[in-house]
Amino acid sequence: MINKPPSLRAQLITRRTYNRPTDETGKNFETWEQTIGRVISHQAWLWERAQTTPLVYKQLEELRELRTLMLDRKVSVSGRTLWLGGTEVAKTREASQFNCSFTHIETIQDFVDVLWLLLQGCGVGFRPIVGQLTGFTKPITDIQVINSTRTTKGGKETNQESYKDGVWTIKVGDSAEAWAKSIGKLMAHPYPAEKLVLDFSQIRPAGERLKGYGWISSGDASIAKAYLAIAQILNNRAGSLLSRIDILDITNWLGTVLSSRRSAEIALFTYGEDEWEEFSVAKKDFWVENIQRAQSNNSLLFKSKPTLEQITGIFDLMVASGGSEPAFINGQTAIKRAPWFKGVNP
Repeated sequence: MINKPPSLRAQLITRRTYNRPTDETGKNFETWEQTIGRVISHQAWLWERAQTTPLVYKQLEELRELRTLMLDRKVSVSGRTLWLGGTEVAKTREASQFNCSFTHIETIQDFVDVLWLLLQGCGVGFRPIVGQLTGFTKPITDIQVINSTRTTKGGKETNQESYKDGVWTIKVGDSAEAWAKSIGKLMAHPYPAEKLVLDFSQIRPAGERLKGYGWISSGDASIAKAYLAIAQILNNRAGSLLSRIDILDITNWLGTVLSSRRSAEIALFTYGEDEWEEFSVAKKDFWVENIQRAQSNNSLLFKSKPTLEQITGIFDLMVASGGSEPAFINGQTAIKRAPWFKGVNP
């Protein structure tokens, strides 16, 4: 049997999505055969690492069979492995190889974890938990944003933080690690500041190719907008605990900082808990004042079977909000199947 050559559409998708650049110019790319070779080398690395011994002939034959099937486009690995398999990023930042995750957001570190996962292209499911996260100690009325004017690769890759004469400065470094850690600095807000300076001057311009990931840089515009909005949320809750909706909004804003990579989120509220009705209509006219809320699917978690009256009430809320959310999640059955169940992913 003679295999037909791939369609033009298939070739374009492969070239756009999976063939990595072969040099720093970002203009020369792998062939399909080179992409598959890179992926097969990654599978061999995973296999050898798992068994701690070199592969034997039978295993190598299996990989050769996989290579042939992939070249003929009859089978495939995950898209993220097609893109990053065999790279140092895939080997050292293994979250980049996972599709989705779930966490409770109740501490500062949880926000750091969420942004780190999103930056790796890993979708995040989450439940906001009230009790530890707070707004600023007191309102900060003077917030300054310093945008990047760089035309080439960014500056320092680490964050710098200072506090002097009532001025608190967070200078965000030009790396995924720095971005993830910077939200921790903002959420910790350890200083009784009169002025907050959010300095993004170290960040490379939008459109620059990221050497490790191979993706295109988002620049500083999206993260600057998100951090300014988050600071306003913390201002609005100065001296008090963040609400569940506050945590939802902050997490949604974190999902907006990447312009060139998917940032999927799903937010869970338990039916009947505080703010569940507000959560159910959170996306009503979101494009007017709360564009960040487009980042997550919003779902109600039921720990027991709802009554017809409860279901009817939720559908009324859906109609009132003009959309198709919230979705329903059967937590009762989930716990029966997996007693350790905490949530779901996007």
